Amino acid sequence: MSSSNTVLITGAGGFIGHHIVREFAKHQWTVYALIHRQLPEEFKQLPNVHIIKGSVTSPDIIDQVTKAMGGRPEVVVHAAGLAADVGADRIYKALNFESVKTFATLPTRKFVYLSSSDVYGIKDFHGEDEDTLPFETNLLSPYPKYKIESEKWLRANLPTDRYVILRPAAVYGEGDKSIINRIVGFLSLSPVIVHFGKWKGQNRWPVAAVEKVAQVAYVGACCADFDGQAINIIDPERTTMDEFYRQVVAEYFPGKKFRSITVPFWIGKLLGRISTTLSNLLGRTEQLFDPSFYSVHHVASNLDFSCACQEKALEKYKTL
Repeated sequence: MSSSNTVLITGAGGFIGHHIVREFAKHQWTVYALIHRQLPEEFKQLPNVHIIKGSVTSPDIIDQVTKAMGGRPEVVVHAAGLAADVGADRIYKALNFESVKTFATLPTRKFVYLSSSDVYGIKDFHGEDEDTLPFETNLLSPYPKYKIESEKWLRANLPTDRYVILRPAAVYGEGDKSIINRIVGFLSLSPVIVHFGKWKGQNRWPVAAVEKVAQVAYVGACCADFDGQAINIIDPERTTMDEFYRQVVAEYFPGKKFRSITVPFWIGKLLGRISTTLSNLLGRTEQLFDPSFYSVHHVASNLDFSCACQEKALEKYKTL
């Protein structure tokens, strides 16, 4: 089998992975979608999408994948991983670090890695770019910890022309079952929109359209302009935390009025610590209730990153 224009997409059954499959299929690539659990019905209707059922943590997953493909892909887009606020360190290590090492060792032309803007930490930012933002050292969760370790491993073990790193912020769009569901679930029970700390809901919430994530992944796979680089993915339009909540209200609670209140940050941290501690004690990978300790820092921080590199990538996309 020729390896030309073939891509292996891990985490293809997930929210972001699903959209990346669509993007490559639209451009007539032969797509091998590695899916652990849920198989999107749409994939069955796409003639150039081939399903491989398996887990990225299986010891024989590379043999399984190459056998199913009859060879190796030209590109790997690694979208698999656990994106959550709570959970055991060992689970994050297996899914968000060891799996990266496993798939990055495939002898492909390009490895496109889905990291996260959380590698910068959860604190106030004011337009810094990929070159001026260091990794955070005071981490609040295993999630960014192993995203950072994966990025470091790629830089240490792959030539710069072999990889591209994407750092999406808070991804939204069709099929999102994480951020939107959490907000809708909270507002279903709360008569008010709750903000925490000094920003009072006027901090930037770093929304990133999932279609842009998929398009930048395609650019990274197709051209060498961004080899060895990291690309922040965030919508250029500034959306505040309060504005984002009200967009959700308009869509899911039409006609219902919510007023906004601000609670001291220390109260949010206390509630978050209780939620996270109980969730971890119960062995959960979803928070018992919101806010978690990690999410309360998210919603109370000004996550304002530069997206200039992303805009260059999207301009390049128009030419492909």
